Amino acid sequence: METLLHDLKYGWKLLWKEKGFSVTALLTLAVCIGANSAIFGVIDTVLLDPLPYDDADRLVITFNSYPNAGVERASNGSVDYFYRREGVDAFEAIAVYQGWGHTVGESGNTEHLSTMRVSAGFFSLLRVTPMLGREFTDEEMEYGNEQKVILSYGFWEERFGADESAIGQDLRIDGLPYMIVGVLPEGFRLPGGAQRLFYVPTPFSENQRTVDNWHSNNYSLIARLRDGATIEQAHSQIDALNATLIEQWPLPNAAQILEDAGFAVHVRNLKDDLLRETKPALMMLWVGVFFVLLIGCVNIANLMLARSNSRMREFAARMALGADKIRLMRQVITESVSLSLLGGILGLGVGWVGIRVLETLGAGDLPRGAEIAMSGDVLLFTLLLAVAAGVIFGAIPLVHIFRTELSNVFRQESRTGTSGRGAVLLRNAMVTGQVAIAFVLLIGAGLLMVSFRSALQVEPGFQPEETLTGLVSMPSSRYSDAASRRQFADDLLREVRSVPGVRAAGVTSMLPFAGDNSSSVIVPEGYTPEAGESLISPLSTWSSSGYMEAMGIPLLEGRLFQEADNAEGQQVMIIDEWLARRYWPETSPLGRRMMFGAVPGMWEAELEENLYTIVGVIGVVKQNDLTSAEHTGAYYFPYGASPRQSITLVVKAESQATSLTPQVREIIARIDPDMPFYGIETMAQRIDDSLVGRRTLMLLILIFSGVALFLSAVGIYGVLAYSVSQRTRELGIRMAVGSTPEDAFRLILVQGIRVMAVGLVIGLASALGLGRLIGTLLFGVSPADPLVLGSVASVLVLVGLAACVFPARKATRVDPVVALNQE
Repeated sequence: METLLHDLKYGWKLLWKEKGFSVTALLTLAVCIGANSAIFGVIDTVLLDPLPYDDADRLVITFNSYPNAGVERASNGSVDYFYRREGVDAFEAIAVYQGWGHTVGESGNTEHLSTMRVSAGFFSLLRVTPMLGREFTDEEMEYGNEQKVILSYGFWEERFGADESAIGQDLRIDGLPYMIVGVLPEGFRLPGGAQRLFYVPTPFSENQRTVDNWHSNNYSLIARLRDGATIEQAHSQIDALNATLIEQWPLPNAAQILEDAGFAVHVRNLKDDLLRETKPALMMLWVGVFFVLLIGCVNIANLMLARSNSRMREFAARMALGADKIRLMRQVITESVSLSLLGGILGLGVGWVGIRVLETLGAGDLPRGAEIAMSGDVLLFTLLLAVAAGVIFGAIPLVHIFRTELSNVFRQESRTGTSGRGAVLLRNAMVTGQVAIAFVLLIGAGLLMVSFRSALQVEPGFQPEETLTGLVSMPSSRYSDAASRRQFADDLLREVRSVPGVRAAGVTSMLPFAGDNSSSVIVPEGYTPEAGESLISPLSTWSSSGYMEAMGIPLLEGRLFQEADNAEGQQVMIIDEWLARRYWPETSPLGRRMMFGAVPGMWEAELEENLYTIVGVIGVVKQNDLTSAEHTGAYYFPYGASPRQSITLVVKAESQATSLTPQVREIIARIDPDMPFYGIETMAQRIDDSLVGRRTLMLLILIFSGVALFLSAVGIYGVLAYSVSQRTRELGIRMAVGSTPEDAFRLILVQGIRVMAVGLVIGLASALGLGRLIGTLLFGVSPADPLVLGSVASVLVLVGLAACVFPARKATRVDPVVALNQE
């Protein structure tokens, strides 16, 4: 311990004496370690930490899939829930849930809140016990008994002042009294997704519990595996159950229809499924910041290598006094680790700022993103990383020390002024590695930039400019029939269209880029699929007249919806161009009929009720992702024919769409004072929100690659500047025998170019491998895009040449007389 304290004291004295070296190293470490600390804070919470439930590894989700019908990931049906609850022994418990929203408050003072409908046993499945009261019972999943509510801790604290007597009281939801039966514990969070303020039971009718309703998919399903059961066993048992259900399903040729659609049920670990889209991007970021740290360590190692050359006489003197190389090694490592630990402490501050920056860039929207913080794990990781970095950049100069015969230092010609060839090669090799790593990061940033630009250039299929959108939910207590819902929509649109500055207005059941997805099988009248051909399930939407005009969706054939298209008139529909070309590639679909709510051979006696006449064809509209190439068509029904309770109002303004918000609120309040207008955004904002993930990844990689480029330039400059200082005598001799300043300039410049060239070759090979790894994150650009590769190489060469010029110019100013007379 005494020796360690002595080494620390001596090391800190040297670091204080060499302030320029110390400040440079500390700033480099603070930035590099801080970036790693921030990214690890995200990685630790999102990827590494188990979900906050007992035996979370036994939690699984299931979903239905019909890939050949264009639906890779559907939800689950009520039939799946009830039959799997009884027929899958691998499940200890099973529950369903739906993200929902409710209007809360007394008349004249209402608001719309984010809530959830859950089945009985949902909380016990997660091993969560209400802090007060109880959870829902099976009886409360029946219509007429469902007016119960369980509050989140925060909602209970805010609305009821954390009063335990809230249990048994009523909360007015959608105009009806719901009895409070429970309060969840503080800190309870759902496994991913938006947090909910309260929970109500999801009710099921008798028809929803029978096999007739199979494949009406509306629910997310979560289950807990029994102790010792596996996902494979659960999957096998579900397959066996489905084989039984197929025999009971009253649909002609049911087995063939499902087989042609590629129907399958997937069972996945809950955490793995939550992270399926997030993990690749986060891992890429982690690799990126690790590379930045590696470049920083190389820079500091080069500085320490140069520093060790100047300390050779000191090391030789200490050996002459009895010290051995192990003792010297411990001294050097102590100095480097002490320096890196101080850099790590500074890095914690940088990391804290980094986490705040990541939150503004959208990290909070990641699964469990709200929990990201500088936890104990992050602190420990940062300190261990600092120690590891200190050992790494401290070990490199030790290689030089061990390979140098220190006993000969005093006998060396003091006037040579040159480093050993091994030290020069080592320094050059390290800078070559820096250039290669920076090239890889810059290629990644370049590809992501081009990918993002390509995404921005995709036409969404409508005109988002000056288009205001917002949601309205009509409570079933006051709008229980179609007539009342239709009347509200008619009144709303009439009033909104009369507002000065409004060009068009309409309502819709499903808005693009709002996270909505609703699809259902539809086929042309009389259509007979070929052997092995799957039915398809296009997107289905109910929209009013004025909706497509407000969205700016182009009409290609026929007409758009009119006021007269309602339940009283002919059953009409509009399809998109994809669906028209799918079934009528050579002729016009106008006047043709399509069968909705049935498949060939089903309900023949009621066929007319399921047939809709095509009156228009519109352009293809992107639904949730500009970059998705998957599309299986879309069709639209007039809202007036079947009014929905939850609708989105779309208003096209002459200018400044957001300025219409107060007037729209006033109109809604005039029609129904208890009707909130919420989720208000312009379509441009919705599209922008859909690109947040791509933008964030691009910006972060761009920042990291910029830091890497700067550090690499510093590394090139440092190597060449040190080379000039060490070769001063050699350059003086060259000048004395006839070399010109231009020759000296060329000599140093060529040395720098050689280092860059090797780094570029290595980096290019690595970048091509990186491109294949991040291929799934790219859009509209090849991983080996020559323009990106050439542009990045050019930037790196220009920066590298700039770093070479200054040492090379210094070489031209060497005075032969002064150089030859140096000691």
